[in-house]
This record gives sequence, structure tokens and C-alpha cells, in this order.
Amino acid sequence: MRGITENGDRALVSVRLGMREAKEDWLELGLDLTSRGLAAPRLVVADGAPGLISAVEEIWPRADRQHCAVHRLRNLIAKLPKSEHDRIRFNYWSALTDATSVKDGKLRLQVLISELEHRGYDAAARCLADDLDALVAHLRYPLRHRERWRSTNLLERSLGEVRRRTKVMGRFPGETSCLSLVWAVLDLIITHATNGATFTDLDRQHLYQLKCQPAESSNLQEVTAA
Repeated sequence: MRGITENGDRALVSVRLGMREAKEDWLELGLDLTSRGLAAPRLVVADGAPGLISAVEEIWPRADRQHCAVHRLRNLIAKLPKSEHDRIRFNYWSALTDATSVKDGKLRLQVLISELEHRGYDAAARCLADDLDALVAHLRYPLRHRERWRSTNLLERSLGEVRRRTKVMGRFPGETSCLSLVWAVLDLIITHATNGATFTDLDRQHLYQLKCQPAESSNLQEVTAA
């Protein structure tokens, strides 16, 4: 699990061994973080694993939850004929990138959902419509950071490097040596200076307003669109 501090620094906050992704496992990880003093995050970006979603909503009920837009697109494309892939992919990213607010983003995606239904792609339409609020949560945040915060891409790339390094090592003498290598690789990539986030004074003001105001605030939507 990684995070971004209020100063824009990326941090590796937890690495744990596990055999599954059940809610109980994610709860254990989250409770460990809170016991070590981690305050509730403002935004949690995750894939669609039910256990993870349930744990996040239980431990940090007031945090915004962003469903990884890349994972959602993969699931959506898998339910469409190949002839539709390029067009739907373009329309999907256009809807998220061109949106000026959460409300606008939902409206744009709902247009795409209606189009899918009209063309008879009911399974794809249901896939896109599921958990729609979480798919546009990133649109509450500063414009210049939205593209990076709408997916788990950095973490996915980091895990790819972990798999490459561990494959070279072969067998490990024990769990501790394995965890040590995994932590070292992830920490090197995630905390690299080029992966940080630079916050302007306007960004900080925006983030402060997010902290103080509820998601449904109309004033906040105006700030988001600015």
C-alpha cells in the first residue's frame, strides 16, 4: 500500500504477506495502519476487489473511494466485440478527461451507458454503471492531479518490477528475506522523486476545502470545476 503526503511526497506505508484478498485480510492491514497513527486518507484508489472495498468503507467511511479507471476499462472492453474496442475506449477516456466536475463526469458516462444499452451491449452497460460514483471520485480533486489519481498504475508497474526481481532470486530462505526485497524494490520505485506530486497554493486550498466540506457540497463542485 502506498500513499501521498500533504507535502506531495510518495510513501510506501505497508507491505504484508497474504494468501488471499478477503475483507478480513484488508481489515487487518488497515487496522495496523491506524494503530501506527495513520489518519484517515482523503482518497483511496483501489481496484474492484469486494473485500478491499468493504474494508475501506468500514475503516475509513469518510474517505473518498476511487475505483481504478484502468481496471474498469479492462472489464468493460472484455464484454464488447473487438470491433468496438477502440471507439468505446476513446469515448470512455474522453468522458473522464473532459469532465469538469463529478456531476459532469457522471453525466458523460451515463451517456455512454445509454449508448451501450441502445446497441444491445447490456453486460457492458451494467459493468460501466456499477459503482459509478467511485469511478468519478477523482474529479473532486485538483485538475492537474486527476489523471494520475484515477488509477493504480504506479503501484501496478511497481509490482511488475517486484515480480521480475523475485523471479531472478528463485527461492527465498524465509518470509523475512522475501519481504525485505519486496519492500526495498517498492520503496525505491514509489518514493522516487519523479513519482512525487507538486502542490501549488491553489491545490492546497482545494485539498483543505475537501477536508472541511462534505462530498455533496455544491460549493465544492464549483471549486472542482475551476
